[in-house]
Amino acid sequence: MTAPLGTALSQTAKLNFAGQGVKLPVNWRDMGPLFPRAFTPAEQQTQSNAPTNLFHEPTANRYHTGAARTVGQSMARYIDGICAALADAIAKWMNMASVSALTINGPIGTLLPGGVVGPLLQPFILAKAPRGTEMEREYSQAIAEAISNGWQKWQQGLSGVLNYPAFAAAPMPMAPPTPNTPAPLVTFGSSGESALTPVPLQNAMSAALKKRGQHAEPLFEAVAQSFYSHFQTFKTSTVVSNVMGTGPVAVAPSGPVTGGTVIPTPGNFV
Repeated sequence: MTAPLGTALSQTAKLNFAGQGVKLPVNWRDMGPLFPRAFTPAEQQTQSNAPTNLFHEPTANRYHTGAARTVGQSMARYIDGICAALADAIAKWMNMASVSALTINGPIGTLLPGGVVGPLLQPFILAKAPRGTEMEREYSQAIAEAISNGWQKWQQGLSGVLNYPAFAAAPMPMAPPTPNTPAPLVTFGSSGESALTPVPLQNAMSAALKKRGQHAEPLFEAVAQSFYSHFQTFKTSTVVSNVMGTGPVAVAPSGPVTGGTVIPTPGNFV
């Protein structure tokens, strides 16, 4: 399985953002009967933006619909870029992560927290994240830091069971390196997964933001919701495989592996 597609992450994030009903201008109030007289009839009645536009106009005034459309397109481009960077970072993690510690007794290999190692996502995210403006740099830094830290907590907390049927009765004195029976990642638990749930993840993004941005909160909510949704899909479609186990056999001429371990090999998450 491949990592989540950036386009899928982006589509979900943009739908989440649009669904929040953020209006431009922010906190706009009707200025009374004199306001319409400042505009021509053509300026006062323009076509509304599509419901999927990220920002919504408070009136049909041309300047309201135009601002909502222009700023919405800019935010949509940013979301496309940051989601592509997130997807790319997960793909790189999958290629480099490995099960590095496993206790094998008989046909059962037990993975305990701390047994999976992999690179931090933050450098990979920032390498491709939008950074064209000051606020894009601020947003990208906050999102990258929060998701990287949350992912690391999930990774470090992973635990579960891998199966090695041949190790129930392996030849002495040492079972040869043998791959595990592929196991769905979703069957593994993690004490750290709560860090990737939407509210804690959004809060972590907000805490990591050094300079406040007007639309930071709806952006962080949209990205956090989308990321967690596609993270669940990632778990169900990813398999833990090719974890090479080995270990001593104490019973002649063949018997169960006792106190076995693994030979760490990158690329165990496919």
